[in-house]
Amino acid sequence: MITQEQVAAMVGCTAYTDQGQRVGGVDYVLVDDTTGRPEWARLTDRSSGLGGVFVPLRHAVLEDRRLVLPYAVSLIERAPCAALDCGNVLSVAEEEQLFAHYGIRDVREEVNAESGAGWGQMDRAATIREGASGHEAQVSRLRPAQPGR
Repeated sequence: MITQEQVAAMVGCTAYTDQGQRVGGVDYVLVDDTTGRPEWARLTDRSSGLGGVFVPLRHAVLEDRRLVLPYAVSLIERAPCAALDCGNVLSVAEEEQLFAHYGIRDVREEVNAESGAGWGQMDRAATIREGASGHEAQVSRLRPAQPGR
């Protein structure tokens, strides 16, 4: 899992699959607006034409300026490129598409399901989701990381 302290080192590093295949460079990182936890990295690779693809950081590892991802290149290449013109954020609807594409659950749902901790009550994202009905394309719980903060 990527920590807040590693965000600055991630920007500009190269992403690889856990099988060693090069995927692309990290353009920027999106963090949870409430917790500051790194959630998504935007990858591009000018040589292959990969542009604006988001990958989840939940199970990623940073090793010597290499972001190692547990996803196949083919899965990453087929990811929804929803954020090419989004102003460096993902809407709630775009993030839900990405969760479905990568086959992962929203971390708040996992925490609530596993421990009944009520994470959603602590997290502003629950309010965003409840109040976003019909406006999911305009609302976000993420913000670009500010390395060094």
